[in-house]
Amino acid sequence: MESAKARGHLALMCCGMYAVRERPRLKKSTQRGTAWILHIGILVGLELFGPTPSFPSGDPHPSVILISIDTLRADHLSCYGYKRLETPHVDAIARDGTSFPSVNAQVPITLPSHVSMLTSTFPFSNGVEDNGQPLGPDSVTLAAVLRGHGYQTAAFVGAYVLDRRFGLNRGFDSYDSPFNLHGQEGRELGEIKRFGGDVIDAAQQWLSQHGTAPFFVFVHLYDLHTPYELPPGFHPRDAKLAYDDEVTYVDTELGHFWEFLIQRRILANSLVVLTSDHGEGLGDHGESTHGYFVYQSTVSVPLIFHWPSSAQSFPVRVNEPVSLLDLAPTILQFLGVPIPPEFQGRSLLATLNGKSSGRKEFIHSESLFGHRHFDVSALESIREGQFKYIAAPRPELYDLAHDPGELHNIYDQQKSVALVLRGDMLSFRARYRHASAAPGEALDSDTVERLRSLGYMSLSNYRSAPSESGPDPKDRIVQYEQFGRASTLGSQGHLLQAIALLEGLLAKEPSVLDAHLTLGLDLQKLGKHAEAMKSFQEIIKRDPLNSVAHFNLAVSYFALHQQKEAAKECELALAISPAYTRAEELLATICLKEKEYEQARSHFMHILQVVPDDYDALYNLGVMATLERDWAEAEHRLRSALQADPASSQAHNVLGSVCFRKGDLTCAAEEFNDAIHLEPKFAWAHYNLGLVYRQEKKQGDAEREFREALAADPTLGPARSALMSMGVKAP
Repeated sequence: MESAKARGHLALMCCGMYAVRERPRLKKSTQRGTAWILHIGILVGLELFGPTPSFPSGDPHPSVILISIDTLRADHLSCYGYKRLETPHVDAIARDGTSFPSVNAQVPITLPSHVSMLTSTFPFSNGVEDNGQPLGPDSVTLAAVLRGHGYQTAAFVGAYVLDRRFGLNRGFDSYDSPFNLHGQEGRELGEIKRFGGDVIDAAQQWLSQHGTAPFFVFVHLYDLHTPYELPPGFHPRDAKLAYDDEVTYVDTELGHFWEFLIQRRILANSLVVLTSDHGEGLGDHGESTHGYFVYQSTVSVPLIFHWPSSAQSFPVRVNEPVSLLDLAPTILQFLGVPIPPEFQGRSLLATLNGKSSGRKEFIHSESLFGHRHFDVSALESIREGQFKYIAAPRPELYDLAHDPGELHNIYDQQKSVALVLRGDMLSFRARYRHASAAPGEALDSDTVERLRSLGYMSLSNYRSAPSESGPDPKDRIVQYEQFGRASTLGSQGHLLQAIALLEGLLAKEPSVLDAHLTLGLDLQKLGKHAEAMKSFQEIIKRDPLNSVAHFNLAVSYFALHQQKEAAKECELALAISPAYTRAEELLATICLKEKEYEQARSHFMHILQVVPDDYDALYNLGVMATLERDWAEAEHRLRSALQADPASSQAHNVLGSVCFRKGDLTCAAEEFNDAIHLEPKFAWAHYNLGLVYRQEKKQGDAEREFREALAADPTLGPARSALMSMGVKAP
C-alpha cells in the first residue's frame, strides 16, 4: 500500500491540478422533441422535385463543398454591387456559377441559422432559436442524408458557437471544432474563434486524404464576426473599415482554397455552394451587430452555386426571392438524392430551369433574441415578392424593389397589402405550429421533481410572458447598443466603465436580465463576489430556471468558500441543463475538495460523454489516476488532455511526474521542459526538472533548476530543502 508520505510527495509534484474554470455565458440549453409532417401548399412536394440528377448519369457523383462565411452581408461583395472594395475570388465563383441576389436567412443568429440551413427546417419548428440550444437528436441533417447515400462527410468550423456539443455534428464522419473552454476565462463564448486560414488548412488536409471519393465538406469561416482580429501579415487600414478588412482577408483565403481545389483536380467534379448565415447591421437602423432586428441588413445573405464542369447549363443570375431553407433540397435534387419529407424548404432547380411551382412562395424570418435577452417583443417577418411585412408592436411594411434599405415604412399607405401579408403569416404559423411536438422550454416531471428536492418550489413565473409582449424593439435600440458597448468594454478589461454603463441601464430598465448577468460577471472579475451574487439572485428571482445565473451564483459561493451552497447551485443548473459541463466541472471540483473522489470521477466521466475532448475532465482524471499510481490510465488521460490543449503547462508538468515515477527520465525531462517553455516562471516544473537532473547525477543542472524554482516562488519549501540536501545554501 502506498505510504502517506509518498502520496503527499506525489501530490506536490502534481501541484496546480484542481483549477476552477470560469463560467460560460450561454443561455439555457433545451432539448426539443420534434414531430414532422409534410405541409402541402408551402412545402415543395417530392412529386414536383424528384431525385433526377442534373449531371450526366454515367459520371461519378459530384462532391459537395458548402462554404458559410459567417456574418457576411451580401451587399459587401463586389459581385453583388459593392463599390468600396474588390472581392475577386468570390467574384470568380459567382462569374462561373449562379448567384441569387435576393436570399433571406430564417434568423440572424449563428447557430439557429446554420441549423435551419443544414436541416431545411424553420427555427420555431426545429426548436433552435438561439445560440446554445442543442439540436434535437431526431433531426435530419443534410450531412446525414448524404452519408446515408455513400458520401464521406466532414465539417471544419471557425467558432465555438457551432461546437459539436450543440448537435450540428450529426451526420458528419469528422467534425473539426477544436474549441476548448480551458484558458478562455473572461471571454464571451461568441468571441472564441479561429482564423479562416486555419479552418481552410484543416479542410485542405482532410481533402488531401479523402478528395477522390464523393464527399460533403462544410467549411465555416467566422472572421467577419466581432471582435475583429486579423492574423499576422494582414494590416488594418482604418478602424472604420474593420469589417471590410475582414472581408478582404476571407476573400484572400478563399483564393488559396480555390487554387488548392484546382491543383488537386477536385473542383471540376464538385458542387461548391457559398453563402452566409446572416449579415451585420453596421449601424443600419441603429443596430451595429445582428440578432436584434430582422431588417435586410442582417437577414439578407449571398447565395452562389458553382456547378461541376459536367453539369447542365444554368443561368448566371436568378432574381427570384429565396431562402436558406432552399439550399439543402437544391443540393440533394441536383445530386439525384431523394429529399427527406422532414425538409421544409424547396428545391430551386425548377426555378433555375425557368419553371414555376404555381404557388405563393413565402420567405419567413424571425428573431427572439431581443425578447429573450433584452425584454422586448419578438420580431417576425414574411416576404412575398417585393413586399416585406414585419410583425411588431408598431408593424412595418417595405417595398424592397424601391426601398432595399427599408428606410420608408409604408404600412399606413399600403395597409391592405400589409393585412394580406399579416394574414398569410398567421396562416403560415398555424400550419407549422404543431411541427414541434413538445414545447421547447417545458421541463419533464423528473426534472421538476429534482428541482423541488433541491428546495426550489416556485416555478410558476418561468418565461410566462408570451414572445409578442414587451416594448417595440425600435424603442429600445439605443439602450441595446449601450448594453453592447458595456459588454465590449468589459471584455476589453475596462470593467469600471462597463459597470457604470450597466448600472445606468438597469436603473432605467431593471427587467433586462442579460444586463444583470453581465454586471455580475464584471463584478466577479473584480473579485467582488458578494456584490456579484446580488445580480445573479435578481435574475433567479425573475427567472428561477436560468441555469447560467445558478452556475455563476455557484462560482461566487465557491470563491467565498461556501462549498455547500455552491454545490447546490451547480446541481440546480444541471437539473435545468443536464449538458452544462461548466456546472458539472465546478461540482466535481467541489467533490475533490471535500475528498469525495468517486463522485468527482463520476462527474468527470459524465462530462466526457457530453464533450469527449473536454480538457478539464481529462486533466483531472489524469491527476486522479496519477495519485492512485495507475500510470497507464494517467498517461492516457493526460496525453488526451494535451491533445485538447497543447499549451497546458500544468498537463505537461503532471505528465512529466508520471514519466518520472515510471523511471522514464527522458520523457520526464521533455515534459518538464515543455511546461517551462510554455510558462517560464512555473516554479513546480523547475523543481521537478531539478529532481530529474539530480537523479541523473547532473548536480549543476539540478542546482540551477532548484534556484529557478525559488526565484519564481520563494515560498516553495521542497526546492529550498533540495538545495540544502545538496549542501548548497538556499537564497
